[in-house]
Amino acid sequence: MARLQPLWTAAASTDAAEITTFLRARGVTYERWPLPDAVRTVAAQPRLDDADKARLLAAFSAELAAKAAGQGYGSADVVAIRPDLPGVDDALARFDRVHFHDDDEVRAIVAGHGVFGFTDDDGRQFLLTVEAGDYISVPAGIWHWFYCGSDKFITALRLFRDSAGWVPRYRSTDRGVPQARA
Repeated sequence: MARLQPLWTAAASTDAAEITTFLRARGVTYERWPLPDAVRTVAAQPRLDDADKARLLAAFSAELAAKAAGQGYGSADVVAIRPDLPGVDDALARFDRVHFHDDDEVRAIVAGHGVFGFTDDDGRQFLLTVEAGDYISVPAGIWHWFYCGSDKFITALRLFRDSAGWVPRYRSTDRGVPQARA
């Protein structure tokens, strides 16, 4: 279950309805997706081959098709971050600075965990810890950042309109230090 932490208050929440409402007010979609045991087993493996990734996509074909039809996403894939992957630190460092994308950032987390950080229009910041079963869609143009957990282990389904639109556009050169909207 996700955990929402507005950084201007000490009150954190794990209530899905409260998280959904809070994020919706900021244009971000959050949902909980049930994860069958077979999905949990495949997604938690130390390595995923193409057949494993195809099984994960097939397990959520109805949900992915509905999102694609409703939002115009043209493709889906699976990303599996693991601590022993060559270049994992450099790859993760691309997203731990405040940035936005020209396309939505859509993730259905099926294993592991990570943290999305956001900067509101008024400069206030909040964190959303996501884990297996959490679905999030961050609209194009929203300032955010992402940290993988310290274990560097997460598996997620991704949806794209155009993968070229998913290049990060940075706000700061200081990793992990968000700045208020100018």
